[in-house]
Amino acid sequence: MQVEKAIARLKAAGHDISDEYSTEDCIGFLNTAVQEICHQLATGKSPQMVKEITLHDSESLPPDYIISCGNYPIKVTGQSVTFTDPDIDTLRFRYFATKPQIVDATGDMPFVHEVLNDITVRLATLFALNQNEYDVSQDKALLDEVRQAVAQGMGG
Repeated sequence: MQVEKAIARLKAAGHDISDEYSTEDCIGFLNTAVQEICHQLATGKSPQMVKEITLHDSESLPPDYIISCGNYPIKVTGQSVTFTDPDIDTLRFRYFATKPQIVDATGDMPFVHEVLNDITVRLATLFALNQNEYDVSQDKALLDEVRQAVAQGMGG
């Protein structure tokens, strides 16, 4: 799905006939929704969220880091990593990562699976409507069920 199409769907779902939400606002809502879904997929241990890097002692964790995949002989303080085994110089490190931020209306939505992009748009719509204090409780309950099913279905 193209970001431009996602924005159009968000505005249509929010009945934004007065063009109240700018493109930048919509991108902000989409980015918040993407991060929410990334964290849910990581919690569900979805393999599509896994990245692998070579990690060195006293190096910083990547900015897209959520949580490691398994246990490693490391100690994390803030974003800095210290190896607990002095004999290790480098380590192949697998971790759950967030998707990159959407920066403009060109390009594709971050998820490969269209259902995740659809949920992203619906969740972003709820964020937009909630900003204007609309009653979104029924929509939120339905979306929570869908998000839970996706997290379970996308898990490893």
